[in-house]
Amino acid sequence: MKKIDIAEVAKAAGVSTTTVSRVINHVPTVSEENRQRVLEAVKKLKYRPNPSARRLASGQNDTIGIVIPRFADMFHSFYVSELLKGVGTGVERLKLNLLLHVTDGHSSFDLSSVAGVLFADIDGNEEQLDWVMDQGIPCVVTNHFIKELPVSCIAVDNLTASEQVVAYLANLGHREIATIAGHLRTPVGIERLEGYLKAMKARDIEVKPHFVQRGDYSGPSAREPARRLLTHDDRPTAIFAASDEMAVTTIEVALGLGLRVPEDLSVVGFDDSPIAAFAKVPLTTVWQPLSQVGELSVEVLDKLMGGKLRRPVKTQLGTKLVERQSCRQTWLEH
Repeated sequence: MKKIDIAEVAKAAGVSTTTVSRVINHVPTVSEENRQRVLEAVKKLKYRPNPSARRLASGQNDTIGIVIPRFADMFHSFYVSELLKGVGTGVERLKLNLLLHVTDGHSSFDLSSVAGVLFADIDGNEEQLDWVMDQGIPCVVTNHFIKELPVSCIAVDNLTASEQVVAYLANLGHREIATIAGHLRTPVGIERLEGYLKAMKARDIEVKPHFVQRGDYSGPSAREPARRLLTHDDRPTAIFAASDEMAVTTIEVALGLGLRVPEDLSVVGFDDSPIAAFAKVPLTTVWQPLSQVGELSVEVLDKLMGGKLRRPVKTQLGTKLVERQSCRQTWLEH
């Protein structure tokens, strides 16, 4: 006998799989009309929810999983180490167990032993998030603020942070402000670029075509973008890099070209990672509360598993600018 899955129930009821999951798990936000349509489809198709998923959704065990998208040098990543530090603190305090899964977005993974799932960002593994939500398994997404889905997410306010960087540089007198963006397949990269563009527009500062360069957060990825900016006839007086590693590389390229930092070029990074304070020119950067993101995500997931939260939690945490020696006021004529 063919086993009926949640997608077939959704199709028969004319609703999304997420709606079916909500009805099965007694989430009160579903309209009465949709609830009745789902219940009728369940009865007609003789659908039986996966008992393992139901058990996990009810929070009857103390093991959670964390899913991390795979990328180069991920275990040397400041982001990953800080996030896991916060997750570890939360797990220990709440007496939970933690399983780690690294994914390329295509591999399947077994959730039969976990009561909830943390997603350390969403980068190519959107289908995995959809599946977890469809099964009604409690989950929290970190580092990615998702407005359109009924899922809890804890993230950093990257857009506002980037606006503040531009404001800081503009207040120092800079108007020739370029950026080396992070990977634009990630929400973080998009938000930091959007914040830069928004702040530049708000101050009526021209964003020249060559002033927006792209990297992938790693130091080597910024080498050519920095060289293009700094050897251009119309070079910027300030560069905002979307990561500390790219900012430090930018400083190295500038010094290699005979430019002085900060006398000839101001540079700002993002992360406040250990390399920022020990760069050849100590780096002004944006501190972000990554460990707090991890710890808060575990707290929210624990409450979801225990039925203490009925609605998704959506939180953005603030940042702060850490001033060091890589920026100074400019006296250029404008």
